[in-house]
Amino acid sequence: MVVSHHYKYVFMQTMKTASTAIAKELCDNYEGEMILHKHASYAEYLAQANMREKQYFSFAGVRNPLDVAVSRYELRKSARGPREDQTNRVQNQYIAASGADFTQFFTEFMVNRGVDFASVPLNWRSKSFQSIDYIYQYENLQHEFSTILRLAGIEQKRPLPLVNKTTGKDHYLEYYDNVTLQFAYTLFEDYLRRWGYDVPAHMLRKLTPAQSFRHQRNKLQSRYGDAALWSLARKLRHSFN
Repeated sequence: MVVSHHYKYVFMQTMKTASTAIAKELCDNYEGEMILHKHASYAEYLAQANMREKQYFSFAGVRNPLDVAVSRYELRKSARGPREDQTNRVQNQYIAASGADFTQFFTEFMVNRGVDFASVPLNWRSKSFQSIDYIYQYENLQHEFSTILRLAGIEQKRPLPLVNKTTGKDHYLEYYDNVTLQFAYTLFEDYLRRWGYDVPAHMLRKLTPAQSFRHQRNKLQSRYGDAALWSLARKLRHSFN
């Protein structure tokens, strides 16, 4: 997370949205400084900010989850990423043991297990994230960065230099077969519509009851967090006893 007390802005670094490049540029050229931790949420910022700091111009990024899913697959296939993360280890091991291609990986984790590894951030439905002043789209990065600076009242010094850019990867849609693409548009429909991405109506499909249950669980988790989800599960379990 980056804050500037001079220009009065705060930047939430969401994963897979060029946030490393933006944070570096803000710190190097626009009076930014790192606070809390890299992927701190807006709720964490507000919890420690004073009244004046809570009024700072806030911004964060989103990215098409169909693209993020492919990026995650390539990352897991190469066994890169934090090894202490249990989800990373399970996915790395699954690909290593099975030689799974993208459609098999997506079907196993997103469809069968209900693991959302492509919505960034996972808490995008939360009130705090929804209250952020400006949400930029990764796909229009240079234009969006210029817009952010203009809204913050800052004169831009240069185009945004990009770091950690993935090279040699096919366009993300090349990874999907028709069935997997239908599942992806269906599972990510709410996210895509909320942040202004196109959702072809003919690509939506009816989920089975089990798939629908997992999808609804992810919706609750992204809005209220893990603690609230477990609390709801306990209440439901007690209601049946």
